[in-house]
Amino acid sequence: MDSLVFDTSALLNFGYRGELAALLKKLSGEYKLVTTPGARDELTDPKRKGYYADFLGRHFTVQSAASSPFDLITFARLTRIIDLGEITVMSLAKEINGMAVLDETAARSEAKVLDLRFTGTLGLLHQALQRKWLTEAECLARVVKLRDGGFFIPRLKSNQTFADYFAALG
Repeated sequence: MDSLVFDTSALLNFGYRGELAALLKKLSGEYKLVTTPGARDELTDPKRKGYYADFLGRHFTVQSAASSPFDLITFARLTRIIDLGEITVMSLAKEINGMAVLDETAARSEAKVLDLRFTGTLGLLHQALQRKWLTEAECLARVVKLRDGGFFIPRLKSNQTFADYFAALG
């Protein structure tokens, strides 16, 4: 079974910010859902501590990479560009040949440079649409909820379908 290794932003998006736990249940039928101690430790909102402890316990395995798959020069470069949570997610994804779930532009750029497989919150919503786990209307409602919750993504245009919205993101 392939693994999805979630970074902090994706955990926030699937958790309280976007309320996508029902989608996690669908994804868990096809993937092992994993996060890292580094990503987990970035969930620091004291008002949501209990929520995220329960959320992680219900949906995710928390796992560390056995060793860093990156050489020292690469690791040093990464520490100047992205945060430790993203580095741990990328390290584990590389080690287990999983797919990193990254939403930040810098992390996705680095994943591409490192030839890692990756997707993001919107990519998983698109997958849910393709598999008919969610409808267009449900995906669009999630985009609005995510934006309203603080996820920095483009606004929907009037009468735009989710498939068109996702395609426009490139």
